[in-house]
Amino acid sequence: MRNSFFKGSYPPKHITHIANGNARCNVFEGFIDFLSAERLGYNDGTDTIVLNSVSNLNKAIAPLREYSLVSCYLDNDNAGRAALVKLQQELGDKVMDKSALYPNHKDLNDYLMSLYPKQTAKSKLKL
Repeated sequence: MRNSFFKGSYPPKHITHIANGNARCNVFEGFIDFLSAERLGYNDGTDTIVLNSVSNLNKAIAPLREYSLVSCYLDNDNAGRAALVKLQQELGDKVMDKSALYPNHKDLNDYLMSLYPKQTAKSKLKL
């Protein structure tokens, strides 16, 4: 559940694994980042794991071992960076950090939102 005042979920939290039989897998912290990647065209048929919280990282490691390439679209904060380091320690060189695509933004969704700035009512009147 989510709105401008609240973001929450019902326990227990678990990962979401979308398996299409691809050798590559994208990893996202949350479902909104996954949807943002869809909009930006970053998913293109790859398998996906949505952590739904970095606290679920350990649940994702076993299925991620099956992939030859793991692309991480994690948040640009301490928790996201720590999750990336943990994945690199567990899975080695097949882990790719994709946060360079949105370096000045909190996460992939923040980057997507910056591409479409909100118009104020005043600016809409200026046709």
